[in-house]
Amino acid sequence: MSAFQETVKRAFDIFGAITALVLLSPLIVMVFLLGTLVSERPLLCRVKRYDLNDRAFDIWQFRSTIVGPEEGASVVGQILLRADINEVLLFLNVLRGDMSLVGPHALTTPSSKAYGTRFAANDLDRVKPGLVSWAQVRAQTDEGNSLHRRIDADCEYLANRSLSFDLKILFLAMFSRGTYS
Repeated sequence: MSAFQETVKRAFDIFGAITALVLLSPLIVMVFLLGTLVSERPLLCRVKRYDLNDRAFDIWQFRSTIVGPEEGASVVGQILLRADINEVLLFLNVLRGDMSLVGPHALTTPSSKAYGTRFAANDLDRVKPGLVSWAQVRAQTDEGNSLHRRIDADCEYLANRSLSFDLKILFLAMFSRGTYS
């Protein structure tokens, strides 16, 4: 992507994140109120994620599980998980610049070696993890969702990265049926 396209992508990310947060603010308030009424534990949790260069950043999510002797998902947690509401706060990471609306998967562990063999580190520097990834869209049609397939799909995204490809991924993610990983 050219510097101009990177600037347009960032502006689109900011606009999209603000729009989503404004539209979803009643839902966020409702979940927060409901969660504080039915749970004694904090409703928000901070989780560490990594970009493709193994830089760590924190994301905030609504807590969807009960930790302790009765481990599992609460009724509220099950609703949050099924509707992907627990990850609505990721739009804040887009505003902060840790993530983008579209990009490769945010990693749960440092895994740059899996990508570093295919791409130079300076190529990966400019790429932010996405709320939506090509791997998620591909998982709807591919059998299975192994780490190897996710890495292949992320590498395909990196090799073909453009504004038009991002728009295609967003369109497919919003209007396709299926479960995202």
